[in-house]
Amino acid sequence: MVGKVLRETLEGRTVTVYPSGLSDAPAVYVSMYSEAGESVLRSCASLGCPGFDLVSVSDLRWDADLSPWPHGPMVSEDDDFSGGADEYARFIAESVVPFAEGVLGSASRRVIAGYSMGGLFALYAPHVTDLFCSCVSASGSVWYPGFVDFVDETPFRRRPDSVYLSVGDRESRTRNRFLREVEACDRRLLEVYRSRGVEAVFETNPGNHFRDADVRLAKGIAWALTR
Repeated sequence: MVGKVLRETLEGRTVTVYPSGLSDAPAVYVSMYSEAGESVLRSCASLGCPGFDLVSVSDLRWDADLSPWPHGPMVSEDDDFSGGADEYARFIAESVVPFAEGVLGSASRRVIAGYSMGGLFALYAPHVTDLFCSCVSASGSVWYPGFVDFVDETPFRRRPDSVYLSVGDRESRTRNRFLREVEACDRRLLEVYRSRGVEAVFETNPGNHFRDADVRLAKGIAWALTR
């Protein structure tokens, strides 16, 4: 990170821009549960990741903003899977990208990334916007009912050049009937993307869903930026 960090509140969400100081750098857009841009950048640097501009969006209505369509509670009784991803994609396209690239200049390429529900949205995005050339879903909530079939059957607005998928090796060890399908869904998605001509990779990481989130996200970003 070289340039001055800039933070702005847009439509009630916090957008933080971390300039790399590089000319014509790629831009990575990440949906974050809590702002953790500096931690992600440190992890990326430790992996020897190519330089990039980071744009993080936090203070989301996590379940509501990132769910592709409505569904009742699946993880806890407080779930709010109200299906706001189309509206969130509009917000990214009409507010976040113009703001960030007004600061950074036009990106040479854009990557959409996220962890958990953010990872689910990263895979949903190319079906509703043509802004992004690569997708990173680190421990993504791909267990969301109907999502694998949606990816298989729905046209891309822009077919991604590459897709990164990962999961913790203990994430499927749960009694929850939705969450325990996560690794099987990732493996199905891997085959779907490859069948649609997308370069895709899937890897497992040690631990459950809450271990090393920043490192897992950084691994996906590093992979995407070298494709």
